[in-house]
Amino acid sequence: MKEEFKKYLAMILAVFCTAALSILFFFILFRLEALRSGTKKVLDILMPFIYGAGIAYILKPICNTYERFLEKHWHPKRQQLIGTASVVGSVVTGLVIIYAVLAMLLPQLAVSISRMARSLPQMVDSISSMVDRLFEGNEIIQNYIMQLSDAGTESISGWLKDSILPYMNMILTGLSDSMINAAGIFMNLFIGLVVAIYLLSGRKKFKKQGKLILYSLFKERWANKIIEEIRFADRVFSGFIGGKLLDSAIIGVICYAGMMVLGLPYAILISVIVGVTNIIPFFGPYIGAIPSAIILLTVSPMSCLIFVIFIVILQQVDGNIIGPKILGSSTGLSGIWVLFSILFFGGLFGFVGMLIGVPVFAVIYDLIRQLIVRGLELRNKSKMFDEYELEYPRKD
Repeated sequence: MKEEFKKYLAMILAVFCTAALSILFFFILFRLEALRSGTKKVLDILMPFIYGAGIAYILKPICNTYERFLEKHWHPKRQQLIGTASVVGSVVTGLVIIYAVLAMLLPQLAVSISRMARSLPQMVDSISSMVDRLFEGNEIIQNYIMQLSDAGTESISGWLKDSILPYMNMILTGLSDSMINAAGIFMNLFIGLVVAIYLLSGRKKFKKQGKLILYSLFKERWANKIIEEIRFADRVFSGFIGGKLLDSAIIGVICYAGMMVLGLPYAILISVIVGVTNIIPFFGPYIGAIPSAIILLTVSPMSCLIFVIFIVILQQVDGNIIGPKILGSSTGLSGIWVLFSILFFGGLFGFVGMLIGVPVFAVIYDLIRQLIVRGLELRNKSKMFDEYELEYPRKD
């Protein structure tokens, strides 16, 4: 009788959960725009804290390094002073690194961009002369090109007159909005820095508070599982993002050195483009190489060809030697899941999604794996998973 009651109760609960999930799904589907708007508003309010958490997470390894060093050389009774000095030291180190990078890159970038702007008319004349030489002696093609040129000039004039001029007011309004947005970002970053200082100062206290909450809400076994998963997420994020930043910096430096040796123009500008876009897994090298090749094509087709050959070699070296040495298999994901996570999270959150999508999905993947293991254990099927692990071992 008791077993039958449990069976019926399980069926009722299953039906109830299915109905509740269906209602929730349709509610979200029909209220998606309102939900998206509400989520955006909440994120805008919390943005300084999100920035602060990100800054604190990046500075945490530096802060811990300073703290370990000071604990060896200072008296244990000065623990509060050690903590304060570690936080201040990590923040100052971060600001100095950012200032040094910007002071080194920005003047060179400004020179490269202004030089490219000055030489743009000459590039156009060079391309025009190259086209003339290419089709010299063929009057039919020359006449056709002239007609296309005249038609293009008329189209551009009409576009400027009918489309651009009426929208100048909107463009100016957009510029003012962009300046306001930029001011808002700087304000959020400043508040975020203050939040990061508080988070770094109280990181040990917050850690203990988190443990107290977990063990008060869950059984010890589940609390330990959650802590283990949090540590796994920390390893994945710190290993992947830190390694990717280091890998991209190395690629940027190698790209600059290679372009200088090969005598290619705009070395600083293109190296920054290649280095920054290399942060994005899988698609990054192509995203950076295409605009860089177009820039060099306007200077010389031969320079463009040399650059393309050089960047292909560089990406092969990065993909097979530098990247694996630095990153290892920090996520444990196969290529198809890496591609999926970049496309999915990139579509949802843009550039930031493409950057953090792989480690986020790696954590989700590990959670699903843990649930599968638990389910197999409950059904006495653990042997199936052991056989799977032997046939397809994890890469982490």
